[in-house]
Amino acid sequence: MSHHEVILSAPRDLAVGGAPAILQRSDDDFIEAVLASLRDANGRISLRDSLARPTRMATGSDTRSRSKRNRGRELFNKLRDASRQLGLAGGRVAAALAVTSEQESGQKSERELVEGIRRAAEGSQVLKLFQPIQRQFNLAVMEARCDTPGEPRIDPQRVEGAGMVIRRLVRDAKGNEVKQGWMRAGDSLKGWASIAAAADGAARGNRHDPEALRRLSRPTTGQPVLDREVSTLLAAQEDALLNESVVPMFVAPPDVCKAAAATLFYGLIPTTSSEKAEGGAPEFDEAAFGPTTADFKEHLVGPLRGLADSFPRPGRALTPDLASIAGNPGDSERSMMKRLLLLLRQLAVEFDAFGDSAEADSLMEVLNGIALPLADAVGKPIAGSRPAGDFLAAASRILLNEESVSPAPTIPAGWPALDATTGDALLRALSACLRLRFEAVSGVAGRFDDPGARYVLRAFVRLKPEGVCPARTVWGDYSPAFVIAPWYEGSGAPPLQIALPDPGDKEMLKKLKPNVAFTVPASMQNLLGGDPLDLMDGKEPADNGLKLGWICSFNIPIITICAFIVLNIFLSLFDLFFRWMMFIKICIPFPKKSGGES
Repeated sequence: MSHHEVILSAPRDLAVGGAPAILQRSDDDFIEAVLASLRDANGRISLRDSLARPTRMATGSDTRSRSKRNRGRELFNKLRDASRQLGLAGGRVAAALAVTSEQESGQKSERELVEGIRRAAEGSQVLKLFQPIQRQFNLAVMEARCDTPGEPRIDPQRVEGAGMVIRRLVRDAKGNEVKQGWMRAGDSLKGWASIAAAADGAARGNRHDPEALRRLSRPTTGQPVLDREVSTLLAAQEDALLNESVVPMFVAPPDVCKAAAATLFYGLIPTTSSEKAEGGAPEFDEAAFGPTTADFKEHLVGPLRGLADSFPRPGRALTPDLASIAGNPGDSERSMMKRLLLLLRQLAVEFDAFGDSAEADSLMEVLNGIALPLADAVGKPIAGSRPAGDFLAAASRILLNEESVSPAPTIPAGWPALDATTGDALLRALSACLRLRFEAVSGVAGRFDDPGARYVLRAFVRLKPEGVCPARTVWGDYSPAFVIAPWYEGSGAPPLQIALPDPGDKEMLKKLKPNVAFTVPASMQNLLGGDPLDLMDGKEPADNGLKLGWICSFNIPIITICAFIVLNIFLSLFDLFFRWMMFIKICIPFPKKSGGES
């Protein structure tokens, strides 16, 4: 006894090809609506309007000319239609195989020819799928039938389970397109990993199942030693213990399958995910922004590039009030103070030079190797120097954090020009700190975080054992490539309407009782309770001595009205620069209905 072949494809009358049909819906009960439409041919035909639409051609995925792709599509459709009319076993591809095998002298396998015809038929179009936040949902629908005369539907009782995998398309070092699956090894989430060639091709049998245990389980030979050797050999493969993430697909209800005379499966295609791979943080690009690159050097302020510079008020004690020089247009040393503040901010914020990491310690060691010349009370150079690292650390506390340091450090005369050796050491120490800073703030990339990534999906069913025949996994074809639209892009779904109360209706305002409360600390209440004009001038209100907390209640609709008014004011202001009003704000009039109208 042997298995007969099983065909997975899009539901007939809905779409063609061996990949699931991808539907996009914006209705709340879209699953029930789709299942109802799958019952008969007319309903399936009506679902064609819900098919995901291509947005552009994928560059580099199909280099053949358009005319050749069109001829492939015409050949595929003609062969498929003729085989169905004749009711031949496997007729969906048999005629195509016969014709092509004569031309190519049997050099390609049956599955390779089917894949080639399918790709010629589909071309290299890319679909665009949207996210749930855009009120669009993506549903994959397929049917399974036997590759026997008449292509009857497969018995759902033979199916152990069904699902689909979503794989990412990337280019390897040679420019070849490869597929990656979202992998897990035990309890560890590995993230995107390359798919083995055996799993990516015409997969038959459970060795190519997404689950590692199913791939490793094989029928025994009756020879324990040989079975152990085979298991050890299979387990030694690089991807042997990786489990690929599977999106479940469900058999349609029995009444739907009976009415459709087909065994149908459906599954929700995820376009968002909170999963983040372990160790999946993006790597710092040394080649593009390393210590020897021009971009990195140009980004630095002059002293960090090794250029000489002068400091404001040399010889004076450094106090927090000196930072105001940068905001005084009449001060001749204003530009010097602005450059000093920029130097301190770049060291403190971008490089965390005054932190407690090993990289920060190494940077401080290099900075302290730079001697800053001293100046007397009138600003003239005198003998002696101060380590740059110690001065900059103190200056950061005083000028940026407004701390008072005792004794206050004396401002040096300036920053000297650096020799090549010191300048190179400083650049490398800065780059090491920036790399550490990047790793701390860049975060870990999630499953669908790459905005330019392209994906494909592939569905499968797991069939139960039959007699002496073991369980097996049957795969369908790959779907056309698709991209996931960013969350801010419009999906075409109708906008949500939020009714605002009429602020001119006094009776309505009386009904708007506070429905949210904020617990306000005493310092914030003291700030908000001061003179608004003083706040605009940057004056801090005097401390009234009260240390009472406050509970302030507001009405959310009133807050919404205030936010709406402020939003329109700023939209109008920014429209002077962006000219975006005609795209982002559309207001149309509508007649106000009286209370008795529906």
